[in-house]
Amino acid sequence: MEDPAPPRFAQAVGPVFAVVATIGFATGAILLGQVFAGFAFVAAFLNAVFAFCLGCEMYLLGARLRGRPA
Repeated sequence: MEDPAPPRFAQAVGPVFAVVATIGFATGAILLGQVFAGFAFVAAFLNAVFAFCLGCEMYLLGARLRGRPA
């Protein structure tokens, strides 16, 4: 069985990127909106084309940096 924490973390990061991008576009901070929309697009692209979960890898890297086993 796979630990559900990394995919759960990845599923939380995606909407955060989308919300920040939406806020950026809505407030006129176009560059902020474009950057965060780009982050979300790249993460979705990597997952769809290469089955590489960027959010999962971010979670595991953070766990290693904190010294916790993943």
